[in-house]
Amino acid sequence: MDWLIGILLLIAGVIIGFFAARFYASKTGDTADLKSQIENSQQQFEAYRKDVVEQLASARQLASEVTDIQHRLNLFLQDSQHLLEQDKDWQQPLLFSEETIRSIRKANVLNRDRRDDNALADMPPRDYSEPGSGLFTPVPKAVKED
Repeated sequence: MDWLIGILLLIAGVIIGFFAARFYASKTGDTADLKSQIENSQQQFEAYRKDVVEQLASARQLASEVTDIQHRLNLFLQDSQHLLEQDKDWQQPLLFSEETIRSIRKANVLNRDRRDDNALADMPPRDYSEPGSGLFTPVPKAVKED
């Protein structure tokens, strides 16, 4: 009978050992999974933090560029306003040289008598002249001789 009790105790020990090992392995496996998840979360958090730092740096750089552009625009507007206030006796810029303006005035004086002539006022413009010319002149019809 002693050997029967020994075998039963051995079987009971194996069954208890089996379930204990399984329970312990699941606990250590869960712990290992949790540790890997924590490490993964920390890596993601560090990557996110790095991205945020880069975004803030680029936003700061863009803000400084906008400030610089605004400063240059303000300087340009101040200079323009100063120029406009300074030149109140501003004259229209010359489109032609002085020599060209003199020759135009001289031609106007010489051609004044032709423009004042009323004899030309009674005549029709040259593009309405009687003897038609060009592409749209009427072609005279041939006269039939009977």
